Amino acid sequence: MAQKNIFIQNEGGPSTFHFDENLDNLPLPSLDDTLQRYYKSLIPFASDENELKNTEKIINKFKNGNGKKLQKMLQDKASKEKNWVEKYWEDYAYLTTRVPLAPYCVMSQPLLTSYTGIKTTKGNLLRNFSRIVYYSLEFWNLIRHEKLRAGTSADGKTYFSSNQFKRMYNTSRIPGDFKDEISCYFKLKSEQSCPSHIVVIGNGRIFYFDVIYDEKLMTPQELHHTLSIIYGKINDEKNNMGIPILTSDDRTAWSKNRRHLMELSKENEHYFKIIESSIIALSFDVSEPSDISELSQKTIDGDIHSRWHDKSSTLVAFRNGLFGFVGEHSCYDGALSFSPYILMNLMDDPEPDWNEKLKLQIIPKEIEFKVDDKVQSEIDRLEKWKDSVQNIVTVHYGEYKSYGKNAMKDQKLHPDCYVQMALQLTYFKLHGNLASTYETATMRNYYHGRTETVRSCSIEVMEWIDNWFDEKATSAEKAKYFRRAANSQHKLMNAAKQGKGVDRHLFALSCLALENQMPIPELYNDPLFQKSGGGGNFILSTSTLGYFINIGFVAPMLKDGYGTFYTMLENRIWIIVTTYKESDVTSGKKFYDAFETSMTEIMDLLNSTTESKL
Repeated sequence: MAQKNIFIQNEGGPSTFHFDENLDNLPLPSLDDTLQRYYKSLIPFASDENELKNTEKIINKFKNGNGKKLQKMLQDKASKEKNWVEKYWEDYAYLTTRVPLAPYCVMSQPLLTSYTGIKTTKGNLLRNFSRIVYYSLEFWNLIRHEKLRAGTSADGKTYFSSNQFKRMYNTSRIPGDFKDEISCYFKLKSEQSCPSHIVVIGNGRIFYFDVIYDEKLMTPQELHHTLSIIYGKINDEKNNMGIPILTSDDRTAWSKNRRHLMELSKENEHYFKIIESSIIALSFDVSEPSDISELSQKTIDGDIHSRWHDKSSTLVAFRNGLFGFVGEHSCYDGALSFSPYILMNLMDDPEPDWNEKLKLQIIPKEIEFKVDDKVQSEIDRLEKWKDSVQNIVTVHYGEYKSYGKNAMKDQKLHPDCYVQMALQLTYFKLHGNLASTYETATMRNYYHGRTETVRSCSIEVMEWIDNWFDEKATSAEKAKYFRRAANSQHKLMNAAKQGKGVDRHLFALSCLALENQMPIPELYNDPLFQKSGGGGNFILSTSTLGYFINIGFVAPMLKDGYGTFYTMLENRIWIIVTTYKESDVTSGKKFYDAFETSMTEIMDLLNSTTESKL
């Protein structure tokens, strides 16, 4: 039980949200500072001096013209709001997106239960799922009672915003014709009552039941009883390939179908509220993934008859006893401690006594929407369409076993910066050019902070790659340039965490222009803006998941791009590489193989040049 205490606040300690209102406002950089950083980030991608000089003119024109006006407007906004980018980011980075949420907009995690010591077999599916559901509800309860320990920086000196935890549960993204909205029913125990039911979906059927009785959570054994009833119904009775499939459509089409369903009957309207206000969705997926790559694949775009994609959080159980988790990205970011909490509890807690006599035997209720010919034709359309969109994103999981974070730290290098350099080398080996790269930097040390972009492909990376492939360069020179590039990445990360990035500032300025019906400045149409990753055009989308048995991923930003997401354990690295199936130039398998080679070559070089540590 010791590991659970990592997440639970000590008695008398500060509550989960104690620090939130007193966190610093999100700092607004000066326009000059941001544009200087922006210009430096362009240099690796300029085809020649003329292109760079032309962009320099565009930047200066922006700085002294529309950019200057927009900066004053943003300064005024920042004087009135504690986080000047929060609403813009939510609206324009997420809610105006019209593509289907899965696989394009969701976060996915294979739950690596096999590493916890439990038996992951088909026969144990319902028992293990009952435990996983219980721990997820326990996590919800900790947040409601404000007993979850607030996040901090590695040194424990800086507290992080816990605000996003409030939208992890009891929350849904509601489709709109032009823009979605987030509907959150979550309430703290100190505020008022909060919906306490969950929904369970399988083979197009939807069930729900309450999980709180006499102010106590149902036990794993009680959950097992109710989930067994539902599992039996969806497997043994006639299936209803119904409403859940509609949530997999593009957002505008789903908005119109949802509105039509609500107009059909008041009961339908009531059913939507039950689903959208539920704590969490559970999905019984018919797939039987054979390994972690396929498990990841099926988590992001599996059985669409068993998903309600609008839900902020969904736990997925597969027929062969494996599990996954899906998070809706507009509601929160991936750097929350939900899955580590579940996995640690599975490690620590003994197996429940499944023969224990139950005090509570809950019978679930089923949701049966009223449909008409129009709705049925839409279901039929999507039923025909679904096969063509399965596996849009391909997922490759790899485990690099030669060394992990300890060996990288022995080289006096930050492990994350080290891996970022290996990713740069990997891409260059495969494609012969540098990749515009996005690494996630947390901004949760500020009021309602979310993320900033670290543009990992820096001038120092460009110089290191040039040196690496220079036949005249010595090993010592290559090691020196590598270290300089890795240390530069560390500086870029620290700067981004302090609000000294590039992309959120430029993004907010463009949103202001759009909002005020001003012409979009030339800077945003400059080819180098896009080549460097601006406007969400990063070829490599990357993020670290930390140092625990936890892995997750999202789709790449571009058709010919990669998503690379990694966990750095003491003596190995887990990495997931995502690509688009329709791309003719990317391959997750080839990328991982080249990554393995790059990691080995880098360490061999560093070990052969011990003086490079100095």
